[in-house]
Amino acid sequence: MEYLRLSLLLFFSSTIFAQPKWINSPVDFCPTTELCAVGEATGAMGSEIAARNSLAKIFETRVSSEQTITTISSSLSDADGPINALVEEEFTQKVREFTDEVIQGAYIKERFESSDLHYSLVALPIMKASSIMEDKMRSMDELILSYIKDGRRNSLNKALKLFRIRENLNIRYKVLRNTSFNNVVSLDRIMSLKAKKRSLAVSVKVNIKEISKAGDLKKSVIKSLIDNDYLVSNKSPKFIINVSLESEQQFMKVEGFVKYKHILQASSTDSLGNKVGALKYETIQTGRSKQQAYDNALPGLTKFIHEKFDELNID
Repeated sequence: MEYLRLSLLLFFSSTIFAQPKWINSPVDFCPTTELCAVGEATGAMGSEIAARNSLAKIFETRVSSEQTITTISSSLSDADGPINALVEEEFTQKVREFTDEVIQGAYIKERFESSDLHYSLVALPIMKASSIMEDKMRSMDELILSYIKDGRRNSLNKALKLFRIRENLNIRYKVLRNTSFNNVVSLDRIMSLKAKKRSLAVSVKVNIKEISKAGDLKKSVIKSLIDNDYLVSNKSPKFIINVSLESEQQFMKVEGFVKYKHILQASSTDSLGNKVGALKYETIQTGRSKQQAYDNALPGLTKFIHEKFDELNID
């Protein structure tokens, strides 16, 4: 009797904890209208997170495979324009954010709990995910067209940058739908408009006063001007840009730290000395030293120069 009771207990235990087949073969339990992945962890929530991470990896692996066939980067070169000048980190972050938003549309299809682990089968409906991407790309198309209509150098750079993000999102769309989402404007058109600006050979002289001996500000300003197809030259400039950066120490209660306000001012004049435009940007940063506070302020200063220098009206 005791042997029979033990056998029944072992039978029911093995039945209860027998792993479902979807744990090792999620694709077999996933219709063609979905992408599926499995995650495991010691807790239910952890297994769901692991499943979504696994789904993201599967998705990006397919994207990488597609990019070897079709990639926007391969069609652009330094001769075409300032592709290297586009903020790579910001670009990567935007694409990642869009991908994460799509993956969040996945739902838990199955769950299983063994004696020591939780398993989750997550499924991403292809039509739902691709619909999110379509909405994103439509919004991008509207912005790209508005930048082109504006026609200024900085706007054309923004159009090019957004086009690149859109194309990478389009590759992800193609992975889901096996077809691309049509562009409203071609890369050739954007590059042609930029080439026209570059052919004008507008020269700009730059005077810079900064607090770092490394010349960080000068590098950013010159890079921004070159990105926007200007010629940086002291010879017969059409415009003159004066840039200064000053720092003011602020009161700080925390021992061992200092606080500084960094004030960036820029102005532009034409060759006759007539004022054309002006900009100002302030940021307060802390650090263990003045240099560290400056280092913490630098990303914001660089971003401001990259995004706002078109407002100096030197187009």
